[in-house]
Amino acid sequence: MEIILMDEGECMEDKNRSLYNYLVEKAPEMTKDWRGFQVVKAGSDYSADAPPERARKVEEQNTQYFRTVAKSLLQTEEEMKETIATWTKQTSADRVKSRTSLVDVQRNLSIFRKIYWVHIKRFAETAELDIQAEDIFHWQEIIDYTLDYVMETFTENFMDILLSQLSAQSMLIKELSTPVIPLSSEVGLLPLIGDIDTERAKFIMESTLQQSVKLGITHLIIDLSGVIMVDTMVAHQIFKVISSLKLTGIQSTLLGIRPEVAHTAIQLGIDFKDITTENSLEKVFKKLNL
Repeated sequence: MEIILMDEGECMEDKNRSLYNYLVEKAPEMTKDWRGFQVVKAGSDYSADAPPERARKVEEQNTQYFRTVAKSLLQTEEEMKETIATWTKQTSADRVKSRTSLVDVQRNLSIFRKIYWVHIKRFAETAELDIQAEDIFHWQEIIDYTLDYVMETFTENFMDILLSQLSAQSMLIKELSTPVIPLSSEVGLLPLIGDIDTERAKFIMESTLQQSVKLGITHLIIDLSGVIMVDTMVAHQIFKVISSLKLTGIQSTLLGIRPEVAHTAIQLGIDFKDITTENSLEKVFKKLNL
């Protein structure tokens, strides 16, 4: 009788496959275990009292998550990373949308890890296989590495989405804080309020030119009466706006220049002789027949 010996690699592959099949089958039960760890937490996808539809979707995602991580037992490192990256990209977007905090996500990823090892232990105790300590260490290396990669990619995607949203909100605030208001078909008003730093000054220059050209105005009133403080760079940017407007055929009138702003401009060597200035909006309106 011929005896066929299974080499160590093939044996480990069979054990990996058996564990994978076990975890895939137990994924719904693992999700149920996970639900038992949840508490009521306002504004979280993981809250014990989450709306039924939302809770159902999260449970489906978690069941898929347990199976996705289990698949790493059969994959190369490159294949695992590609699979995990796809999963974390979608779920991170869902968590941001629902306003679930990153801290809450990380807490639940720790719970997932605990549940995994409870079920792997059960498998090792009940499987009709010769499970050795080195097999457990091998699975620990694969599963923990995969779970760590989940945490890494999820956090990266989560923060990228948040930063993108903050950037968009910041841009909207800047746009709302620098509106060119049409007073007539030919005249517009740019009321500037608050502190103007270098970044905002550059945005004002770009936005003002675009808005003025789009509106088709020929004269822009720039009201500086609400500007608290202007440094040398900002003052330079404001006068660059005036020069740029002039190049596009738009005349400017500076209104409400505070003494400290005028002082800064003089220190910069900015010549006011070619710039129209007024100290009240009423005078500007009379001059422009508004």
